[in-house]
Amino acid sequence: MVANPMVSVVMITYNHELFIEESLLSILNQETSFEYEIIVGNDRSTDKTDDVIQNILKNHPKAYRVRYYNNNPNLGVTPNSKKALDMVEGKYMALCEGDDFWIDEQKLQKQVDFLELNEDFAICFHNTRVDFFDQKAPSYYVNENIEKDVFTLDDMIGEDEIWFTATASLMIRSSAYGKTPDWFLTSKSGDIPIIILAARNGKIKYLPDVMAVYRKNLASFSHTDSHEDKSFLWNRVFMYEKLNAETGFKYNKRLKRNIARYYYMLLNSVQYRNRYFRNFPIIFKYILLTFPNVPNLKLLIRDHMLPPFVMGGFRSIKKAFGLIPSES
Repeated sequence: MVANPMVSVVMITYNHELFIEESLLSILNQETSFEYEIIVGNDRSTDKTDDVIQNILKNHPKAYRVRYYNNNPNLGVTPNSKKALDMVEGKYMALCEGDDFWIDEQKLQKQVDFLELNEDFAICFHNTRVDFFDQKAPSYYVNENIEKDVFTLDDMIGEDEIWFTATASLMIRSSAYGKTPDWFLTSKSGDIPIIILAARNGKIKYLPDVMAVYRKNLASFSHTDSHEDKSFLWNRVFMYEKLNAETGFKYNKRLKRNIARYYYMLLNSVQYRNRYFRNFPIIFKYILLTFPNVPNLKLLIRDHMLPPFVMGGFRSIKKAFGLIPSES
C-alpha cells in the first residue's frame, strides 16, 4: 500500500476477463516522479477477472500500488464506484474502467504537472481513441472537433446532455470533487455527476495528447442503457434533478428543459407508448417544465394525447363540413 499517494487511480471492473490485464498493466507501467495508488473494485465478476488480477498482484514488481477488493455480493455499477471513490486518498484522482486502457506512460505525470501549476483548475482531461472490440467499425477520436482547451461548469450543462470527456481521460482534484453524495448510488451514470460535482469548484483543462483508449463493446455498461426504456429515462430525470440542486439551481432554466426532454422520451418508451390518457401526468409535467415555449406541441397532441380513433373522428367531421378536400 502506498503512503500519501499523489494520485489515486480508481478502476471498477465487472466481467472484464479479456481486458483487465491490459488495463491494469497500462496503469502500473506509468512513469512518474511521485507515488500513486490504484484502487481496483471488482464487482464479483462471474468470469476469470479475479484470477487475472490475482496473478498480476503476485507477479508484478509494482503490485504494492494496488488496493484490491472483490465485492461479495455484487453491488452494481454506481454503488461499486462510490465504494472505490470513498477510498481515494490522493490529492488527485484519475479514472479508468476495466475495459479501457492508457497508451501514454507519461499520462499521469502530464496531468499532475498541469494541475500542480494551475490551482484554479479542478479537472484535466485529454483526447481519447475509441476502439470497437466486437463490431467491425473504424476507430475514431472523442475530441476530433474540439474548439477550445479551457472549459467551465457552464460548458457542461445544457438543455441537451453534454459529454465530451472520456472517463479514462479524467484527472480530478480531490478537494474540488469532495464527498460522493448518497444519491449517486442510484444513478445510472457515474462520470456525468463526477464531472459536474468537481467543476463547481474549478475550471477544466483539455490536453490534445491521445493518451487513452475507450473500448466499446456490447457487454459494457453504457450499452445496457436504452433511450426507449422507462427505467433509464426516469433515472436520467432523477440524476438531473439532483444535479440541479447540487449546483444551487444556478442552471435551473437549462436543466428544466433537459429534464423535459426525458419526459418527452418517456412518452415514446416501450412501456409508455400509445397509452394516451394514462400518460397525462407525464404530458402535464413536460408542458409545465417547458412552458410557455413548449417544443413539439403539435406532435405531442397528435401522437400522445389523442388516440387514433379520436383523430379519425375529427378528420371525418372536418371532411363532412368540407374543411378538408375529399379523396378522389
